[in-house]
Amino acid sequence: MLNGVSGMIGETAVVTKKVTDRHQPGSVLTRGEEWYAVSLFPGTTIAKGTTVVVADVDRGLLVVYPTD
Repeated sequence: MLNGVSGMIGETAVVTKKVTDRHQPGSVLTRGEEWYAVSLFPGTTIAKGTTVVVADVDRGLLVVYPTD
């Protein structure tokens, strides 16, 4: 298991506040911590309660996509 921010890539998380884009980041819960997050796909909104995967970390924001 990788530690730190780079180790977040590939982790699953649950959306706690709807996730949209950089102008209005949402939040997710992973590893017992709340993180700001944005959608990997521009123009996409990910609803609260959705399970997502962390694709990247960009300047402290998790970039995520839904598992479905």
